[in-house]
Amino acid sequence: MPAPDDAEAVVARLWQESRDERPPARSNGTEPAGVDLAALDVRLSGCIHTWLYHRQSFGERHLYTVEVLLRDLERALPELTEEDGPHVWQRLHRMARLVADTGPHSTA
Repeated sequence: MPAPDDAEAVVARLWQESRDERPPARSNGTEPAGVDLAALDVRLSGCIHTWLYHRQSFGERHLYTVEVLLRDLERALPELTEEDGPHVWQRLHRMARLVADTGPHSTA
């Protein structure tokens, strides 16, 4: 399990990278392995944002959501093509994995 402060620094950097980059146009309506990437992105991004900026509100319910969405993303990743912008989804996966491994109520 990564140290909370190390995980937070990595997630914060990756979060900023994701905010600076436009998502692939094809992501909307794409459902590799039956996973709605647009919905997954919104829900997972909300949890990551809460973990980064409202840590006191990030609890077991958020952690459960991250873990469920992480499994969905792991099913979808192998089916992504270059048009889907796999690097975007791999970065989101890395952030979600760090959040899941660090857990709720961590203080950095």
